Amino acid sequence: MNNSYADLVQQTFNFPQEGFVVKENYLEFNGVDPQSLIAKYGTPLKISYLPKIGMQIKKAKKMFASAIARHKYEGKYFYCYCTKSSHFSFIVEEALNNDIHL
Repeated sequence: MNNSYADLVQQTFNFPQEGFVVKENYLEFNGVDPQSLIAKYGTPLKISYLPKIGMQIKKAKKMFASAIARHKYEGKYFYCYCTKSSHFSFIVEEALNNDIHL
């Protein structure tokens, strides 16, 4: 079995993982070469791509707005960001820039 990391990402998550591409047999994430970061800083490696946070929040809000309209839901909807997933201030600040609750 000779799977790539991109294959693993595809198999592991049901939610689409936009931003991952393979260029010249190397994985790239939103234009970032993880291999060069691994060579410099080692592993394990965690990348926090701030623009992706806002994009995913907007995507979720749009999906909920569509479902709310389709089902004529009359209650209130609040997008809540789970700070336990990442408590770094720069990530929380990026999330808060998108009119959310914590």
